[in-house]
Amino acid sequence: MVDSPVPMRPVAASLLLLAGCTASTFTRLPSPDPIRPFVTAEGIPAGSPYDSLGLVQVTRRGVLVFGFADPAGTEVDAALEELELEARKAGADGVVNARVLKQPWTLAERITGAVLFFLPLPSEVTVTGEFVRLRKATAGSVP
Repeated sequence: MVDSPVPMRPVAASLLLLAGCTASTFTRLPSPDPIRPFVTAEGIPAGSPYDSLGLVQVTRRGVLVFGFADPAGTEVDAALEELELEARKAGADGVVNARVLKQPWTLAERITGAVLFFLPLPSEVTVTGEFVRLRKATAGSVP
């Protein structure tokens, strides 16, 4: 039996644990509420009258400190809240065709950021879409 400089059992156990880890981001879109603007990745249903108020893009930039702490609020939820605020300012009922772009960091990269705390990980999220104002259907129009 040959002695190895690295004990194999801890290395094998670590690899097994890391292989089972995945990085994912789950974000809930705000629920329909008459006071809050809606945000959807879809368009307006055909035949529904609306006015386009223009395109919008919200970008939040910052760093992840220690690989996990997000003091700048670069998560998707924070960008959606800012998008809703902008929709209210514009007088829009909602945002359609919303697209989210975010740089996901893997668990290994986040752990590296935590161990090497002096190297913060850059973080950015961008949400784009179109402001819309819904029109009331008139008596003779098709819904």
